[in-house]
Amino acid sequence: MTDPALTVDAVLTDDLREWLTKKLRYPVLAVLTADGSPNQSVMWFDIDPERPGTILMNTKIGRAKDRFLRNDPRVSLCFEDKFEWVGLQGRIEIDEDRERSLADIMALAVRYGSPPDQFIGQERVTIRMHVEKVIRHD
Repeated sequence: MTDPALTVDAVLTDDLREWLTKKLRYPVLAVLTADGSPNQSVMWFDIDPERPGTILMNTKIGRAKDRFLRNDPRVSLCFEDKFEWVGLQGRIEIDEDRERSLADIMALAVRYGSPPDQFIGQERVTIRMHVEKVIRHD
């Protein structure tokens, strides 16, 4: 028997994109370590403006999640709002373009109300999550 409050889709719908972005959310990204155990990080995110079915995130080169993602691109991203939650599953691609990645983290900083200049000089990469499955509970 399935939970009537649970829905499963294969894509980000317009309604879901609105829910994700109507207020600042701090999703938890789960990646797989070398031994297959999960590693989680709270992330800044946005919807990729060029690909509305893709989530854009960013990280500093050399961090644990950067290393883990290079070994296994499978991820999940969980958003919550009290008892309403959305789980996204998919695969990532890493954008190595330093100039574009710096612009991406600076845009995310502005979105999240943080000073963008703090990222100048950092070696960063952009993480693009291609959503393959959406699980929503409301």
